[in-house]
Amino acid sequence: MTPADPGSNQRANGKLRETVLGHKKIPIRRKEIMGFTLAEKERRHRAVQQILTTDNLQALLLIGDTNVGEAFYGDYRYYTNNRINFQRGMALIFPGSKSVLFVRSEFSRQAAVRTSFMEDCRISTNFIADAVKLLKERGVSRGRVGINLEMLPAVWYIYLCRELPQIEWVETHDRIMQIRIQRSQEEAEVFRKGAALGTGGFEAALKIIRPGISEQEIAAEIEYYSRARGAEGHFTLIGSGKFELGEKNALPLPYTPSQRRIEIGDTIYLEITPQYEGYWTQLVRMVNVGKPNPDLEKIQIVCRDALKRGLEEFKPGKRVMDVGLAMESYVRSCGYILKEPLGHICGLNLVEERPTLKNERVLQPGMAMVIHPTVFTPDGKNYLFWGETYLIVQDGYERLHRTGDALLTI
Repeated sequence: MTPADPGSNQRANGKLRETVLGHKKIPIRRKEIMGFTLAEKERRHRAVQQILTTDNLQALLLIGDTNVGEAFYGDYRYYTNNRINFQRGMALIFPGSKSVLFVRSEFSRQAAVRTSFMEDCRISTNFIADAVKLLKERGVSRGRVGINLEMLPAVWYIYLCRELPQIEWVETHDRIMQIRIQRSQEEAEVFRKGAALGTGGFEAALKIIRPGISEQEIAAEIEYYSRARGAEGHFTLIGSGKFELGEKNALPLPYTPSQRRIEIGDTIYLEITPQYEGYWTQLVRMVNVGKPNPDLEKIQIVCRDALKRGLEEFKPGKRVMDVGLAMESYVRSCGYILKEPLGHICGLNLVEERPTLKNERVLQPGMAMVIHPTVFTPDGKNYLFWGETYLIVQDGYERLHRTGDALLTI
């Protein structure tokens, strides 16, 4: 008996349904692949095929899911360029033969045919059973097959081991990340367009912020701006309240927007994070309402200038940790304290990797990083983080957000 496909509750006569819906060959006119050229598709395909060859893999299984966060979610999107709006997706890649994409429904199949890199898109009500069936059909019953253990449900892994006992299941996420981090000019342009949505969303918020408006209304304005201009998703966090120096945790950190209404004297904390063609960028800003807050501005200036000091190390050939160490040295010289998080390397996931004081990854053109140093007051009671997204280019870096560095009062 095959395992239940997580997320599927379909049953027949009290038993888990194991049948697979056949997909009709409905002719669909293939539009231009969203956001990328066929040359980019082929570039990624060749890179993944090289992993199969170098690591002697008979196949590679990729699982996609809906989430905002860690790097492993992006392997599926990188190769397939398929958006998942609900539940999961699965792709099987073979050396020298056509890859196959499994999706849940005819709606998802038609969308994948139109907009993804994949041509052979099939409907499945039980991904793992169909994956095993396809592996056997392609003659893959022994040897090495690549998987991602972070994404693979335990029940699926048990089933794979039982049905294909002579297969060695090999973790491949780190190998795929090595090619994902080597970004193309097309990917760099997507970062630029996404950051422009973040900038515009911030400017749209500034026009409507006033006493009486709710956090949710501010978030709606930010996301409307981005959605209307092509964002496929958005991750918006807001915190608001009164900041008083010396009062521990005086200003709430940005969190899910609430119905709280803004008052005169509040400071609003914004994390504006649109997703454009799969890629994330982020802008972190604060705004005072009605009157300035000199105490908060003192911390903001240290944070702002620490970021500038870190950017002196943000160029090809330097290490990620060099950026953090430069910021730490500056913050310490001001009598303040720098703590992590310092930001995140971003891409097909919001947090593909954390920039830390020990991260030895070498910076290279095409890498994008959200840098937002977290600065604490000397007594450790108050803190602030502030920053935006930067792109490594051949001769240094490019600031992607077109916003000022001042703590605004509106």
